[in-house]
Amino acid sequence: MILQNIRQHKFFTFPLVPFFFCAFINFQAHSLFAEDKEILLLGLNESVSIAVKNNFDLQEIRATEGIYSLSIIESLRDFFPSLTFSYMQTDEVRQRSPDSRVNRLTAEAQMILYDGGRRKLNYDMAKLNALAARNDYRIALNRLVVSIREQYLNLLRLKNTIAIYNSTLTRAYMQRDFIKKEYELGDATSLAVMEIEAKVKEVELKLKEANDAYETTLMEYRLALRINRHTRISIAGDINRDFTLIPVSDIDPEELIAKAIRTRKEVETSIVKSEIGIKNHEINKSYYLPDLSLGFNYTLSDEGFPPREKGWGVNFKVTSRFFGNSFSGGAGYNEEGNGNSRALSRNGSIDVLNDMGYKRNMLESKIEMSRALDEKKMIRERIGLEVASACLSMKNSWDMIEISTQQLRLYESLVEIERLKADMGDTRRYDLLEKEIELGQAAVALLNSQIGYLMAVSALEIAIGADVDFLKRYFSQKGDRG
Repeated sequence: MILQNIRQHKFFTFPLVPFFFCAFINFQAHSLFAEDKEILLLGLNESVSIAVKNNFDLQEIRATEGIYSLSIIESLRDFFPSLTFSYMQTDEVRQRSPDSRVNRLTAEAQMILYDGGRRKLNYDMAKLNALAARNDYRIALNRLVVSIREQYLNLLRLKNTIAIYNSTLTRAYMQRDFIKKEYELGDATSLAVMEIEAKVKEVELKLKEANDAYETTLMEYRLALRINRHTRISIAGDINRDFTLIPVSDIDPEELIAKAIRTRKEVETSIVKSEIGIKNHEINKSYYLPDLSLGFNYTLSDEGFPPREKGWGVNFKVTSRFFGNSFSGGAGYNEEGNGNSRALSRNGSIDVLNDMGYKRNMLESKIEMSRALDEKKMIRERIGLEVASACLSMKNSWDMIEISTQQLRLYESLVEIERLKADMGDTRRYDLLEKEIELGQAAVALLNSQIGYLMAVSALEIAIGADVDFLKRYFSQKGDRG
């Protein structure tokens, strides 16, 4: 009986290691695609492994994480003095005096003494961006695994639906053969034959629709896994063997919401992004603060090479901005020619309206900071809503399994009664076939409710931010405490 094959009410279990280890499954995808003539059998483990390996979004996020790691090093470099080595040769030809040639080697260092804290803020932002990128990778990986799992379950549903319709069609053909024999013996009318034929066509159409849906979904699955569309694949797995279910009797949404707030990387990311927004706004607010730097240089100069005359110098520089204008000033002291020449210099300059975007930058950074702070405040409420909704969906899906099970039992009993009545000639073959079709529809309804339950479990696990099989352990612990 159909019910005996799908009546296992135990808790579901996935033969899948935690998804953050799935990239390390020893699965050589290139060898599987070597020959298009071979059929590639895909279970859930293999599907997730291929999806993780081929997904460009994950690769992009991982590359972005590497970029932010490099930016940390770049920001750290700003805390150290700049160092410049240079060489210059000047040949001067004069009309009424001797020509001259000067060779100069220079080593120059510049150290920022004060910059309004912008270097520290940039360094902190680089570290926060790297942390956010790592969280983004985990979030994207979680969603990809759940998406592949749901598509895989949908394919199993369609595969089992085709099997149910095939079984129903076999019984329909049997009834058609019976009615034809009865017609030949004069025990049935041509109208009865036509009615049976119409029902057979109806079942054939449903089977064709299920096959078409399976092929379409299979093509979408290839696309999700980044598999060549010409590669022949087949879904390996069995709902009754690989997944089990138990009733949802004791589930505490508030407990799961608390866990989700602790676990979901979105919470940490919202905190990180709010800090990034605050620091970015602080950088823009420090627009008016000056930059103070101290420089030192050491030179060797001479007409010949290598130069022998020593020189050195120190300088102090101030750079600031004010209402879109920039100005700088400085002073320096230099000695050259082994101390025979001394010079004291002062300089200043103003760039007029060269930075008119400072107000816009301040306003934009303030808006981004406010948005990030609002997201930080609302993310917990949003997560709570997602978890509570997923809990309700899971409970409702289990109730639907129970209703579908009762309906399937009812139709099995009705079919048995109709078969007995048909054998005794107390009912029409058409009525029996109708009951056979309704039995198949009830089996499909139970199958859909089971798949709906498993998808609801996936949705709840992703809402909690937990690993695969978390709910299995959760309910086991609940049972132990009970």
